[in-house]
This record gives sequence, C-alpha cells and structure tokens, in this order.
Amino acid sequence: MQPYNSEDIQSIPARTTTGHLRFAEDKTGVWSSGNSTNVSISANPESLSGRVIQHFKEDIDKKYADVMLIICGFVGGLVDGLSFNAWGSFSSMQTGNTVFLALGASSQPRYPAYLWAKSLISLATFMISNVLFIQASRKLGPLRRSTMVLSFALQTVCLLTAAILVEAQVVSPKPEDPRAPIQWMQIITISLLAFQAGGQICASRILAYDEIPTVVLTALICDLLVDPDLMVKKNPKRDRRIGALLALFLGAMTAGGLSKVATMASSLWFAFGLKFAITLGWIVWRADGAGKDGDIV
Repeated sequence: MQPYNSEDIQSIPARTTTGHLRFAEDKTGVWSSGNSTNVSISANPESLSGRVIQHFKEDIDKKYADVMLIICGFVGGLVDGLSFNAWGSFSSMQTGNTVFLALGASSQPRYPAYLWAKSLISLATFMISNVLFIQASRKLGPLRRSTMVLSFALQTVCLLTAAILVEAQVVSPKPEDPRAPIQWMQIITISLLAFQAGGQICASRILAYDEIPTVVLTALICDLLVDPDLMVKKNPKRDRRIGALLALFLGAMTAGGLSKVATMASSLWFAFGLKFAITLGWIVWRADGAGKDGDIV
C-alpha cells in the first residue's frame, strides 16, 4: 500500500466538504445543515400556506385607506348616538366625558346619578385601549396586514359582544331613566364601546390620516375652517375632513332614527356589520408597492 503524500491528505477535506455542501444544497428545506437534526420550519413560498403567510406579512398600501376611516367615523357616530341617548354617557367622544367627570367633582348634575362614574370608566377604558393598540402595533408592525386585521377584528368582537348583551337584555334595552338608580351593567357595554373607539383613533394615526380622527370633531372643524386652501378645487385633506364630519353626523342621526323605529341593539348590530366589513377589507387590501405608486397628498 502506498502511503498518502501531503498533497493527497490536503485534498481529502476539500472533496469531502464540497460533497457535504452539495448534499445540503440538494436537501434545501429538509435539513438546515449537513448532519444537523434541526429541521427547517420555514414555509415554502410557492406553497399555498407559504403564500398565505407572505400575504399577511405584507404591509398594506395606505392609499385610499381614508375611505375605511370615514366609515369608522360613521361607526363612531352610531356608537356615541346610542351611548348618550341610552346611558347618558359617551363612548367615543372623551371631551364630553371629561366635562361630565369635572362636573361630578362638585356633585353636578344631580341627574342622572353617577354620571361621573360612567364617564370616568369610559375615559379610563379609552386611554388603556390607546396604549394597548399602539404598543401592540409597534411590536407586530403597524402597517402589517395581520396587525390591521387583528386590530379591527378585536374592535369587531367588542361591538358584537355589546350587541349580544343588549339583545339578550343582560343590559337593559330601554333608555335609562335619569332619576332611577344607576344600572351598573351599562358599564360593561360602555367599556366595550370605548375600547373599540380607542382602536379606531389609533388606526387613523398609524395610517397617517390625522385629519380623520374618527371619534372627535372639535379640532377637525377648526382645521377645516382655518385651511388656507379651503376653497381650492383640489384639496384632499379638506375633502377628508368634510367626509369625516358628515359621516359622524350621519352616524349619530342614524342611531337616533333607529332608536325610534327599532330596538336599541339595532345600532350596535349595524356598527358591528360595518366594522366586520372593514376587517374583511384589510384581508384583501392591496399591498404596499403593488401596482402603481401613489403618494398620499
């Protein structure tokens, strides 16, 4: 037997390594490395599950997302119209609740009783909601499709739960008598509605449509009227503000009309249906960068 010379010895690892790497390449997607037992769990992007995963990991295109927020403004009007008319408290418009809370410090108004307590709970829930929605969005990716779907799905569940509670008469389906003792079960529905309202306004910030807050109008009206380009033919921000103003007004008016011809829960079911449609809309919404590029003005 001929002994190996130094050149043969040096060439053996090279050939072995080359073969080893070729095997790893041939087994892509099965083994993460040659003799490792760590199985790769990455989905094949060409498979159906891989495409679905990739679809939900994409960022959505913010263009035309203002339409969704204007619909949210209508939902805000529905919710606040119902909440104030039935329970004497706001669920979305926290300016009103802050005033009620401040009046409660001097025991005013005398009726309805404990108005300050309901306002305090609504305001606190709204603030907690803002923190949770924003922090979760930052960790998951604010514009990621899965984040938007999850956010609006949670808002939809809140509306569904509130509608079921009123429909099942766990919460009284009749407007509150201001002079009667407070019905503490109302706090559950008020909290649910305030929580989903926090998700709405956070979405308007995430989507960078600050001119559509979806839950308040005071600053919106001011910004609309002081706009130096108010009368210019093409002014997208002005158009969005007008749309948001009309949407919230029509939502509150619809809540009042439904309370006269249908049950209290009808407004909640309507709001649930709209929010559910928005959630489905984010699933099929165009991804960022797909199609023609267009900047938001």
